[in-house]
Order: sequence, then structure tokens, then C-alpha cells
Amino acid sequence: MVTTEVRIPFRPVLARRTPVATLLIPAVTMAVLGLWGLNRRGLWGDEAATWTAARRTPAELWHLLQNLDAVHGLYYFGMHLLLAVRADEVMLRLPSVLAMSWAAAAVAATGAKLAGPRVGLIAGTLFAVVPVVSLYAQEGRSYALVVAGATTATYLLACGCRSTDRRWWQAYAGVVALTVVLHALAVLLLAAHAVTLLMARSAPRTWRLWGMAAGGTVVVLAPLLWVAGGQVEAIAWITRPGWDEVVHLVRAFAGPSGGAACLTLPLAAAALFLPRRPSFAAAPPTLITVALPLLVVPPVLLIAVSQLYPLYDLRYVLYALPGLSLLVAAGADRLAARVPWRGSLPLAGALVVSMVLGGQLAAQNQVRSGESRMDDLRPIAQAVQARAKPGDAVVFLAGTRRKAAIAYPEAFAGLRDVALEAPPGRSGTLYGTELPPGRVRELLSRADRVWLLDREDSDQRRVFRAEVERVKQDVLATRFHREGVARLHGGSVHLFVHD
Repeated sequence: MVTTEVRIPFRPVLARRTPVATLLIPAVTMAVLGLWGLNRRGLWGDEAATWTAARRTPAELWHLLQNLDAVHGLYYFGMHLLLAVRADEVMLRLPSVLAMSWAAAAVAATGAKLAGPRVGLIAGTLFAVVPVVSLYAQEGRSYALVVAGATTATYLLACGCRSTDRRWWQAYAGVVALTVVLHALAVLLLAAHAVTLLMARSAPRTWRLWGMAAGGTVVVLAPLLWVAGGQVEAIAWITRPGWDEVVHLVRAFAGPSGGAACLTLPLAAAALFLPRRPSFAAAPPTLITVALPLLVVPPVLLIAVSQLYPLYDLRYVLYALPGLSLLVAAGADRLAARVPWRGSLPLAGALVVSMVLGGQLAAQNQVRSGESRMDDLRPIAQAVQARAKPGDAVVFLAGTRRKAAIAYPEAFAGLRDVALEAPPGRSGTLYGTELPPGRVRELLSRADRVWLLDREDSDQRRVFRAEVERVKQDVLATRFHREGVARLHGGSVHLFVHD
């Protein structure tokens, strides 16, 4: 008997057989939510880091990456090109909105590939309406781009496992490598995909092709990790995660409101325990073997490693969230299949999405306020601009690190940063370097009016390790009196006048 190998043609990243509406509705939903109130709040501290890095010359940016933030180098260079066209808050965040919109479509494509177009539509739309997705869609950092890369890679994995065409794996290798360069901890995606192959009992050929792609990613990642290994002080703020972080992760993924979690988690459980529809039961991997490892493996691995070497933060495993969206959609599908009314799945999907979105409108609104981040630099800068006079001095206590002045330089025009020795671009740092304590004492003592920007809201004096910070406090306490203070989210602005 002669057997003939059937080759499935290579198609673009989004399969041609998937209805356009299945991809378009989630993408448009995400775009609308992402653009809603995009410039309502000001830049926050991490966005100020992107702002100062991306607006430098290529030589200055390269100098910075040799000292700090090498893991964000590709993102910073990309933002440098974009902000050269237009530099404002909207442009800084727009790539994240577009990336999350792409991710929503990729989630829908994956669901459609593994369980049918209707499941894909529900999964993609459900992903789009989760508040934490909007949170990072409206942030000028790389995390939304990482989610887009991870969801695309997961779709390509599903296609590669069901096809004999090597080009799926070539595309997979390229996307995974790019995603890992955007953020090194996205390498945990490979562990999730390895578990998928194990659960799907993949053939040796599939393992070989995946192994080549994974090996290429490790080769690409190794030099970046070598450089980043000498910059560990950038994540020194991370502490060992405990049960509180686990609860926060579950609430962020399943929905910060109890009602949303009570809906999404049982539906995800239904996907795991109820039989799937026969028409999508044949070729591995299944939706469960793709979605469950994606949801579980990266967070569990990172939390486990962080018990010894603290690395965990929710945004570093945000790309695991689509796994839950796929499971919830599959659960709705399997429950709807038990209702003797044809067309019950679209109704069930619409009900789930509307309940998740409607029950979390307050959370969506919170995402667009300054209180959703650690600080809001725009009101802080405006407080200075409202009362500052040309020639006033300004100093920053540790923790503020000139972020407001970097994000909104126009508010500080005409003020003298008396402690600044070398500006950020020239010093190869994010926020510049400061003069020796003696020189700071001398220059600060000569000022008539001083604006002090502090991270803390309290009046208590803090004890700093750095002598220059203690000098700032001592001079202001002994030679000046405080004439006014504005306490704002994430910082306070104090006006001191010479005695």
C-alpha cells in the first residue's frame, strides 16, 4: 500500500479559514478600551524611565544600556524611533495599545484554531475586557509587546504541531526570540510550551523542531543575560513573593471584583472537567493542553525561583493571562453544548463577556486614574510650575530621582537643579548624577527659595545612607523654613524660603 504525505499549506500568522469577525471584534474592543482615556493621567515613574531613555541620541542610549536596563534595550531603541516622529504621552503609550489589540486577535485565532471560531471570539473578547490588560495597554513599557509576542508564538505552536510545514516553526522561532529579547523572563514561555508538547504526546519530529527553535532562543538570549547579570541593582526592589502575591495574581487574572472571579473561575474549571465538543477532539494539541500550561507554568516557575532569587512581579508573567481567557471560553462552550437550544454558545459568550466587563467598569475607570500607579508625575510637576519663580532652586530627595523634571521639563524651566552634576544623557544613567555633599551644601545654602520634591507624604525625616541626601535635609532644616507643601499621589512638593 502506498501512503501519501499530506502537506498543509503554510498560511500567514492568522489563519485564512478563521472568520474575520472572530479576529476583528476582540482587536477593536481592545483598541477602544486602550484608547479610552489614554492621556487622562500623567506619566508615572517607570514611564519616565522610558521617556528619558528613548529621547536620547543613539550614542547616549547605547551608553545607558552598558550601565543599566540592557534587558529593555530593543524596546528603548524602538521607542526612540517612534518618539522622533512625535513626543507626547499618547505616542509613548500607543504601541502598547496596538500590541494588546494584536494580542486579543491572536488569542481569538488560537481559540478558533483549537476549538472553533465562536470559542476564539469569546476568548479574544474576554481577554480584551480584563482590567489588568487595559492597565498595561495604557503604559509606556514593553510588557504589552511581550504579551503580543507570547500569544502569537502560542498560536504558531498550535499550527506547527498540526502541520508538516517547517515554516510554522521558523516563524515560531523568530517570534519567541524577539519576545525574549523584549523581556528576558518571557523565556518561561518555552517551559509552558514544553509542557504542552508533553501533554499532547507530541511526535519526536515535533519535539525536534521545537527544540531547534528553543535552542536558537537561548543562543540569542545568552549575551543579553550576560550583560544584564551585571545590572541586578535595577531589580533590587523585588522581594520574595508570598501568599499575598498569589492572591493578587489570581484576582488580576480572574477579575478584581468577586463577581467576575465567581464567573470566570468556575467556567475555567468546566473546561477542564467537562468533555469537549466531538468536532474538535481529534488532532493534538487541544485547547486544554495549550491553555493550561500557558496559564500555570510561567507564574509557578517564577514564584518558585523567587523564593531563592526574588524576580517575581505580576507584569513579568502577564503573558500567562490568555491561558485563562481560553479556558473560560472553552468552559462556556462546553456548558452551552448541554443546552438544547441551537445557538446558545453566542448567547453564553455574550453574557460572560458583558458580565465581566459590566461588573468591572469601576476597575476599568480606576486603571485610567493616576492612583492606578505608584505615582502621577503630571500633578507633581504642575504644583511646581504654578508657584515657581525663575532662579528658584530645586532639589530631589532619593526616590524621586528627577522623574517629574524629566517627564515634564517645561514645568521646571528656569529653575536651578543645584545638586545635579551630570545630566542623564551625559552620565549614562536614567536620572543623572549628583555633586559631592560639600558642593551641594554650598550651592543649596546660597539659594533664596528652594523647591523640594520628596517621595514621602509624611513630615518625618528619613534616615538616608547616602550623605548627599542627609546634607539636603540638614541645610533645609537649619537655614530655611517651609512656607508651603502640596501632598499629591506618589510624592510631595515643598517650598522652602531662606531665613
